[in-house]
Amino acid sequence: MSVDKSRNISVIVVGGSYAGAAVAKKLAGLSQKGYPGLVVTLVDQSTHYFHAVGFPKALVSERFADKCFLPFSAFFDPSSKHQFVHGKLERVVDDHHIEVSGQSEALYFDYLVIATGGKAPGPINVVGPTKEAAIEEISTLRSALETGSTTLVVGGGPVGVEVAGFIASKHKNNKVTLVHGGNRLLPPNFCDSVGNAAQTKLESLGVRVVLNERVEIPGDFAYASHVGQSALQGASGAEYSSDVQILAVGFRVYSEFLAPLEEQLGQKLRVEDSSGFIRVRPTLQIDSDRLPHVFVAGDATSLPMSTKYGFKAEMQGGTVAGNIKRLIDAGADSADNAHGERATPSLSKWVDYVDATLVPIGPRLGVAQMVKIPLGNIFLGNLLVANLKAKDFMIWLRKGYFPYH
Repeated sequence: MSVDKSRNISVIVVGGSYAGAAVAKKLAGLSQKGYPGLVVTLVDQSTHYFHAVGFPKALVSERFADKCFLPFSAFFDPSSKHQFVHGKLERVVDDHHIEVSGQSEALYFDYLVIATGGKAPGPINVVGPTKEAAIEEISTLRSALETGSTTLVVGGGPVGVEVAGFIASKHKNNKVTLVHGGNRLLPPNFCDSVGNAAQTKLESLGVRVVLNERVEIPGDFAYASHVGQSALQGASGAEYSSDVQILAVGFRVYSEFLAPLEEQLGQKLRVEDSSGFIRVRPTLQIDSDRLPHVFVAGDATSLPMSTKYGFKAEMQGGTVAGNIKRLIDAGADSADNAHGERATPSLSKWVDYVDATLVPIGPRLGVAQMVKIPLGNIFLGNLLVANLKAKDFMIWLRKGYFPYH
């Protein structure tokens, strides 16, 4: 049976960061390549894409912070049928409809991609719905760092290490303390020598590093930081006083919108803990036989924490886009399949085969790991990280997604 590739096909992508942007851009391009009825709708709760990877530098550079925001209005060709919808996903109504804040009617989809990412706490998660509001969040924190004399960073993963490094490099009179619950810095997928080198380089900038310590976080702290004198208690009994507190711990995803659908299906679609991660199959389809047309990519997935990096989320987006194209080519959404068996083409499995991570520690220092090869104490680590990432955090890679200014 031939499949009509000119049929109307609705794809909704929720979340316009690394994974979502990759899916939306790749699928939108198909409408010019033999799929004229394909319409992609990108939904995001902000008017602008935020280059979250660049947050550590945006925190100390007003000019760079401005560059980290790119308008979703420039994402799609304005002459195309594709559209951006500014709003928050409130709930997945059923297997073909979602409700978005600000929309009078539910939005219909043939294929849905959930790329809603992480949520606070976590300092890279600015929460303003517009560029202006988000810039104000960062500016408030930046001003406090400029005038304060002490800063506490909680969490020694890549984000915490980068934030502490850039603050210490920029504000020499601001005494930075980094508290981490592990026995060395950086996650387990990093070699011990890389974590140890990160500590050495932070300490060379004057950062005090405290390991094997957990800090009790007050429930009234603003999204991922708190400006104002505060003394936080450590599990050891030690007290950590500071003018500014930045949290780089407690990763969680927003997935409450799935609750109505879970009730309808009588099936849990999320991991049964407080994380909110959404269960996925190796093909990045949501883990349900009844939802083969729903995909999840990026930080929202139940994949290991070692996959929660921007470039890996973008790679997942490519896998999802390819799998949706395979389903479209097989006619999985066509009227012929509406009341019968769905087409089940062979789909690609996403494989985390890239082990390459760069961690800047200020503009000139850093550590890296390439295919389990540690680049920590050697000069090459500093040179590689400074030139490939710390300079502009690869913002140039993102600008190509927003050409329609």
